[in-house]
Amino acid sequence: MQVNTSSSETNIQSCISGSVSGRIRRLKGFQRHHHVPDAQMESTEDFVRRIGSVDVKARADALYNDIREAFGYKRREFDYECGEGLAEIRTPDFDVQIRIDQSEDDPKSYRLSTELMALHNDAVAQNPALHACFNQHCDVLTVYFPAGIDVEEKIDRIEDNEALAGCLSYEPDGSQFELKLPDLDLFIQVDSGSIRFQLLTLKNLSKLLERSQQAFDILTKCGFELRLTGG
Repeated sequence: MQVNTSSSETNIQSCISGSVSGRIRRLKGFQRHHHVPDAQMESTEDFVRRIGSVDVKARADALYNDIREAFGYKRREFDYECGEGLAEIRTPDFDVQIRIDQSEDDPKSYRLSTELMALHNDAVAQNPALHACFNQHCDVLTVYFPAGIDVEEKIDRIEDNEALAGCLSYEPDGSQFELKLPDLDLFIQVDSGSIRFQLLTLKNLSKLLERSQQAFDILTKCGFELRLTGG
């Protein structure tokens, strides 16, 4: 997925993603003789990916079937790969990755992620079939700025905007900021490398994409000159 821009920030990439967390001991591959990690290191990350492979495959297989039913793809139009802790599904319209990792916040927990890594055409982003397949799996839209942005300058511009200033909070060092826009049901996080959108209420992929574009239109007044499209 890409974002068109009328500014000098070109080739901006984005992804749609979501994740669920849980206790490592609840993974299907966890056995009685296994020990729950109490720290995070390369060996424990490998362990989580190995015992979590069953859960990854279950998610990937179910999603494969949902996509096949919703889009009517034939077998030869799919490229499906599933390995240790990682699965990828590539279709004519989009690519998906499902993976499991040890949680960065809690070494005793895992994080199972689903990511729409690429949308190959503009129309698929608005396709109800896509929303139906990923509505329960993906609830975050992230846009990456390859050249970086001046976060402090954006904060200053937002503080000068009466309609947005009251929705703003930021780190004292100016490294990142957040916007809560209740009228759009949208939570926005920005740092120098990315901007993330998430609904304040229930997951709804169609609504997330629509409201994120509306937010971009609003943020144009503060120096964000971007529009969401497929790519």
